[in-house]
Amino acid sequence: MSLLAVMVASVSAKKPVYVHIVGDETAAEMTAMEDMNDSAAIGWGQVLRDYVSDIEVINRAVPATTSRALLTQGDWNDIIANASRGSILLIQLGHHEYDEANGQTYSTLVEFENNLLTMVETAQKKKLRVVLLTPTTKRFFYDNEYYPRHGAYAEGVRRVAQQQHLPLIDVEAMSRENVADAGEDASAVYFAAGKDVELSEEGARMVARYIAEQAKELKIKGLYTK
Repeated sequence: MSLLAVMVASVSAKKPVYVHIVGDETAAEMTAMEDMNDSAAIGWGQVLRDYVSDIEVINRAVPATTSRALLTQGDWNDIIANASRGSILLIQLGHHEYDEANGQTYSTLVEFENNLLTMVETAQKKKLRVVLLTPTTKRFFYDNEYYPRHGAYAEGVRRVAQQQHLPLIDVEAMSRENVADAGEDASAVYFAAGKDVELSEEGARMVARYIAEQAKELKIKGLYTK
């Protein structure tokens, strides 16, 4: 076999890295690719492949989900059961944890951190490579002044990552800075029409690109393109 043939065979035989995404509507498959438009909601998980090569994305993000819902309604066990050893697991939660009106999904900050710890422990027992992500910021302005949301729960994610020595991609800090810098009117470009949490394609790409950049900086093998 010629050297060229060997090289082609080697490239074609390269296995993709499996990347499992656990999160809410900011990451989920919100709009079919063929139906994307300027006003549609797009999850960053839908466009992550455009910034990282040789990955196979298994997007298990669900709109409005929480850590408690995942652990009590069976989704988490199914995700773990179907994730292969050595896969990357991206966990991004925190948008909906504090909704006290919904007793089935509400978690205090302490409960949220404990839920994350449970997820991390079960994932590591399965030999998955866990990466924690803080939630994207919520667009909220009052009298032209930006008021960030999710701060306490984002900080909870940071604490768990630090305690467990896990890689952390701080999406909340990045998106908070970008929304604040853009201002009330211009920041709307990052969000689906009339929404303040769901991302537009531009917002989804901003987050996906940042994840790839941070993965390279953190040297998360398989999650960035050299």
